[in-house]
Amino acid sequence: MLELSRDLLGDYVLRRHWFGLTNRRGGMKQQVFVEEEDAMREVAKIERSRMRHGYQLKQME
Repeated sequence: MLELSRDLLGDYVLRRHWFGLTNRRGGMKQQVFVEEEDAMREVAKIERSRMRHGYQLKQME
């Protein structure tokens, strides 16, 4: 799961959460970007990688 938000200083924070299908193990990684363009470029890079590995895109509301 990817989550992009802004912090109190106006920086963009990209959070990645992952979970195991057959176990309860998982993790999280957080990256901070000053520019929105850099954050969106990283999101696109992650999406391309996930699509190549057979993941399906699901947008949360």
